[in-house]
Amino acid sequence: MSYDISTDGIRGDELMLFIKRGSDYLPIAYAKTHTLSLSSDSIDTSNKMDGKWKSSLAGKIGWSITSDCLISKTTGHLSAQTLAILMAKQEPIELAIGIPKEGLEGEKFTYDSTNTWYTGSATITSLDQKADAGAMCESSITLEGQGALKDSTGTALDEVVLS
Repeated sequence: MSYDISTDGIRGDELMLFIKRGSDYLPIAYAKTHTLSLSSDSIDTSNKMDGKWKSSLAGKIGWSITSDCLISKTTGHLSAQTLAILMAKQEPIELAIGIPKEGLEGEKFTYDSTNTWYTGSATITSLDQKADAGAMCESSITLEGQGALKDSTGTALDEVVLS
């Protein structure tokens, strides 16, 4: 198997975070970044029989996503204002990470279910706003995963069979 980053690599502006609103998945407006983080708790099993070395078992798995975006005056789409309302409602939201459809300009940021990497349910746990003189206003959001993160087939990551 040969590797070629020029054809295999994915540019950061190609992979997007989408949030479900009604029956559609919409991108966060003017998103600049998103970071998906997976973590596992560690259960300390250290005991006298381990000598000077610690021992542990893997515990619960968690995941979160942070995203930074520019703040716009437009309302109705997934703007910082809409995200603040979703946070105040304290309801889990469905999300997906994937590569949007290519094609017509109107489809440029349209969710493509055939090119999805991950899906899951999360709640917004933090929303920050930054307004520096001489710069565009920015917003940062943190979403905390609720339950399993799933692959493109809807299978929880811990249930995926590796070949």
